[in-house]
Amino acid sequence: MSFIMKNQKQDPIHIKSVIQNVLKTYSHSKGADLFQISDIWESVVGTVIANDARPWRMYGKKLEVHVSGSVWLHQLNYMKNDMIQKLNDRMGDKVIESIHFKIGNF
Repeated sequence: MSFIMKNQKQDPIHIKSVIQNVLKTYSHSKGADLFQISDIWESVVGTVIANDARPWRMYGKKLEVHVSGSVWLHQLNYMKNDMIQKLNDRMGDKVIESIHFKIGNF
């Protein structure tokens, strides 16, 4: 790890990339996958769904998605298999085996 001298200037680094690098380096549970899923989420599920459903956490290969209400919870359960397939296709690996929807905070 390099240190910056007091008078040296360095280009700013987005905190997201710092966290991704830390998770890739130190995580044994593929925690960085959640960041990748969050990055592609809207392009996979569409803007309408992305406004009311967000990836929240990963438990192994299980993705927990928080939704804004019971209507979305019910509707997305019907779309679950298609979402898993599309997300895994974009990730290039079978990162997600199941999705659990939960009413959560935004």
